[in-house]
Amino acid sequence: MDDYQAVRDLLPAPPLSPEVERAGRERLNAAFAQQRVRHGRRAARWSAVGVGLAAAAAAVAIAVAPSVFPGAPATDHQVTGADGKGFLLVAAASVTAMPDAGAWWGSTEINGRQFHDPSGQYVLRMSESVETWIPADPEGRTWYRVMSQGIRPATPQDEAAWRADGSPTSWTYTTRSEAGHTGVVRSAPGERRTWSTEDWDFRILTAGRPLTKMSQVPDTPEGLKALFGGDDRTVIDTAARLLFFAPVTSRTRAAAYRLLASTPGVQAAGQVTDVLGRIGQAVEYESGEFAPPNYRGPTRTRLVIDPASGRPLSIEVRSAADGLLLTYTAIQDSRWADANPLKENE
Repeated sequence: MDDYQAVRDLLPAPPLSPEVERAGRERLNAAFAQQRVRHGRRAARWSAVGVGLAAAAAAVAIAVAPSVFPGAPATDHQVTGADGKGFLLVAAASVTAMPDAGAWWGSTEINGRQFHDPSGQYVLRMSESVETWIPADPEGRTWYRVMSQGIRPATPQDEAAWRADGSPTSWTYTTRSEAGHTGVVRSAPGERRTWSTEDWDFRILTAGRPLTKMSQVPDTPEGLKALFGGDDRTVIDTAARLLFFAPVTSRTRAAAYRLLASTPGVQAAGQVTDVLGRIGQAVEYESGEFAPPNYRGPTRTRLVIDPASGRPLSIEVRSAADGLLLTYTAIQDSRWADANPLKENE
């Protein structure tokens, strides 16, 4: 069976800084105003791959009411455009306002997994918080801190079924192999661990070609697609890894959003609430890239994005058969900084 490990402490998601949010909105407003002067209020055309970033983001804005970013939530049509994916172009314009200079790339992500109890009566959720600090200097050491939260029922309904089952704190599973080995999963959290390593390569890893310098990563959709290689599914998976995990420039992140918007197989899922309770816009696609080990059924991967800030929120893998959430990675925070708190506190 899979090795269900106890995981990390769930921290509240940090708010976007007012300076970054204001800068992103100012860039969007300027682009929107410019496009309105040139083209009036024509409908957006999302199929044009070669449209420039400012023009494409402005085209999205033709259908966007002024209250979308400062205030009340927008309708799906206002944010997403004709094919539902226009918010990716808004995110591309927004993310260019994010700072992309510093000595360290820091991120905090919540990794989780859901699975049924042995009797199939309720769903359990395992989660962990992983804080990572990657040096801009490729010769530096990468630092990690992992904090375990343990295992708990996934929803209030699951908690009620768990209580009816006697509120167990451990569960015994039997493998499907011929040997039929058993393993015990315990709810208690594990200890917090901090360590560093010398041999980490940036997580934009394509066809066995790790990139260890930001300057080596293209900042256009065409350049990224050529770098990634492979079929559309490979392009989508690799663009997702870049957006969520790699310490690249804001221009490269913008290019990845634009690439996702133009790649066949990416379908809009509308406004959703992610696993940490944050509201965003989502796209889905068929992929086994982020599926749990040994899971045999087909899966769909959902990418949840905050268009106003350009921040990626979460990657969620669900069963294609019944929509059950299987695994997820939620990004609580990611930023460039001049100092690494993990190194300083050792």
